[in-house]
Amino acid sequence: MHESIDTLTLARHIAELDRTARRAGIEIELRTDFGHLMELCEALPDKPTPTAMFNPMKADIGGHNGFWLKGSDPAAVPVHVQAARIYDMNGTNLAREFSSLRAFYASPDLAPEGERCVCAAPILERITGTVCYHGELWVRGHDPNLRGQALSGPLSRLLLGLVLARWNPDYVVAFGYDRSVNRGLPARFGYWHIQPHAVHWVRPHRDQPLDVWLMWLTRQDLIDLMRMPA
Repeated sequence: MHESIDTLTLARHIAELDRTARRAGIEIELRTDFGHLMELCEALPDKPTPTAMFNPMKADIGGHNGFWLKGSDPAAVPVHVQAARIYDMNGTNLAREFSSLRAFYASPDLAPEGERCVCAAPILERITGTVCYHGELWVRGHDPNLRGQALSGPLSRLLLGLVLARWNPDYVVAFGYDRSVNRGLPARFGYWHIQPHAVHWVRPHRDQPLDVWLMWLTRQDLIDLMRMPA
């Protein structure tokens, strides 16, 4: 039997993380209009290109299987985004869905010619069931009060709390890269498990393949995280 978390405890934790953002001057909106997310990401400074899995022109993504958070400062200027989507991987696993590109595109035929995702770590074969992907985390960089240790962690945990409340998934996964891992960001974001060299991702628009770390949480990890002080 899966352990659960008291609804009131979870709601209080989410509310406290939202208050943390508000105290820093960030108003959080929960949204499902992924077309707007794509337009916003294109205009944001220093924001990496979003993955196709959140692009409604390439993927089956919308309010039925995803949401995203938009944070704005008191002048209504966007200072934060992040997104999540859920997959039913019963009967399959993360390795199959990534290597086939089905996790990224409504049909692998929509992938650019030459794109490949080689899954090297055995953990990807063990991640199955209901799986949430968490990505597109960005906090505005030119304002030191809205970046790094101050807010990236609470904002990430806010989304993770909403994921638990909405989907109660078996796993949550995210991608990490050398620079962020070396800065200790996975633990700050709330991720307790990381695997180096998990995915070798060839993307045609990049000069070099991406050497991707996998970050993940189990359902029990998520529950334990939400029981910790916000």
